[in-house]
Amino acid sequence: MKNSTELDYRRRVARVLAEIAMAPAADHTVESLAAVANFSPFHFHRIYRAITGESIATTVRRMRLSEASHKLAGRSSSVILAALDAGYDSPQSFARAFREFTGMSPTGFQTRQAIVGNSPSVTLVTMPPIVMHGLWHEGPVATIPHSFRRLRKWASEQGYPWPDCARVAASYGDPEELEGFSYFAGVVMSGGRRIHDDLERCEVSGGFYAAYRLVGPYTLISSTVQTLFGGWLPQSGMEPDHRPVLEIYRNHPGAVPDQNLITDLLIPVIEPFS
Repeated sequence: MKNSTELDYRRRVARVLAEIAMAPAADHTVESLAAVANFSPFHFHRIYRAITGESIATTVRRMRLSEASHKLAGRSSSVILAALDAGYDSPQSFARAFREFTGMSPTGFQTRQAIVGNSPSVTLVTMPPIVMHGLWHEGPVATIPHSFRRLRKWASEQGYPWPDCARVAASYGDPEELEGFSYFAGVVMSGGRRIHDDLERCEVSGGFYAAYRLVGPYTLISSTVQTLFGGWLPQSGMEPDHRPVLEIYRNHPGAVPDQNLITDLLIPVIEPFS
């Protein structure tokens, strides 16, 4: 596929992802989403799966559960209401799907988020500047995994073993406000490796951060950051700084079970007494 054609296809599929993210619980069909992308329904699902790496049904399910996790993390919904809003006809079926998505039950998830909000395990660290190369994400937060799939594809094409790539992400702004939100999925290159022109450069200045080590599936990242901002930060007495939130991935899916994935989440704060 030519680069120009692939870019056009990605943009059209991105419209579909945005449509699903805007209303995850809606009755999305292959026909209705093909119309959004201006593709023939006959070929659309094959194109969609090739570009995103998953089926439409998987995307819809993931986005519904992602929205449910945000509601439960913010205590704005009960488990029963979250189940109904996510399109499940019973709390039991919702609980099974939610456990597969997060590795824990809905009530266990809410308990965990309460602990994170009052977490004594948040530490204050000073980070040096970070220079990464990668891709600016396009679309809603729920579609971030697709940007990392593109980055992984690039690494494979360039002969960089993906497990050897030090992955870092920078999150600017509030993901609930898409107009002011941007996200960079990147790798930190070492050993003097040449950076190709098809990757963009992102530099984050060093400084003071509140660090929390998340152990568990990547699906917990967004809700955990939300809880740290809404729970831990106001109680800490600290002020957030203008730098982006950082996600530093310490191991790789496939090398360890999802429940053993380690992600350091770093919230930029103003250094005390500075």
